Amino acid sequence: MAISKINSLALSSVAKVNSLAKSSMAKINSLVNVTWSNTYSIDFDGTNDYMTADGIFNDIDVDAGTVSAWIKLDSTSANDVIFKFDVDTNNQATIAYINSTAKMRFQYKAGGTTKKIDHSVSIENDGNWHHVVITWDTSADELKGYIDGSAVGSTQTGLGTWSGSINAFAIGKNSIANNSYWTGHIDQFAIFTSVVSASTLYNSGTPYDLSGISDLIGYWEMNEGSGTSVADSSGTGNTGTLINGAAFVSDVA
Repeated sequence: MAISKINSLALSSVAKVNSLAKSSMAKINSLVNVTWSNTYSIDFDGTNDYMTADGIFNDIDVDAGTVSAWIKLDSTSANDVIFKFDVDTNNQATIAYINSTAKMRFQYKAGGTTKKIDHSVSIENDGNWHHVVITWDTSADELKGYIDGSAVGSTQTGLGTWSGSINAFAIGKNSIANNSYWTGHIDQFAIFTSVVSASTLYNSGTPYDLSGISDLIGYWEMNEGSGTSVADSSGTGNTGTLINGAAFVSDVA
C-alpha cells in the first residue's frame, strides 16, 4: 500500500515537472520569436544637430574595428560628416560626404599619417537609403570602405600608429571643428572592435538585428520615437544623446 502511494506521488511530481517545463519552454519560445522591427531613424538638420555617446570612448579599438550605418542624404551645400571619433587632428577616423567633389570619404588618420578612400557617388537628395561601412585593421595593415555591400576604391595600406586616448565621438558632425553637420537621416548605427564582413552587415539591402554579432560595442537602433536618449543595444550601456533638436522620424532604411 505504501509503495503504491509512493508511486502515485512520484508520477504526480513528474507530471508537474513536465507541465512546468513545457510552460517554461513556451515562454522562452515566445520571447525568442519576437519580431525585430525598424520603426524610426534620426533626422539631422545640417545646421547644428548631432548625437553623442561619450561612454564609447574607452570601448573603441583604434587598432581594429568596423563602423556600419544606414544613411540618407538630403540636398547640401557643405561637407557632411556621418561620424567621427578622435584624439586630435592627427588621430581620427571618419566617414564623410565631400560636397565639392560628390565623393564619399572613408578615412583613418593615426600619428599624423592619413589614409583615405574617396569614392564618387550620386546619393545627394536621391531619395534613397544607402549603407556605408569602414573597416580598419593595423595588424593586417588595411583600411577599407564599402557602399551598399560593395567595396569601393582601393584598400589602403601603410596605416600609422595611433597616439593618445579618444576624447570625442559624434554622429552627424565633425567632432574636432564642430562643423560639417549631416543633412538628412541616419539609422541603425553600429561599432565593432573587429573587422566584420560588410556583406553580412548590408544583408542584401535589408536592415536587421545586429545585436548577435561578436565584438559589438555600440549599436543605436534609433527606435525610441521621442525624447533625446538613444538606447545602446550592444549591451555595453553606451546610451546616446541627441543634441540641438536632432529628432526621430518614421522614414527608415
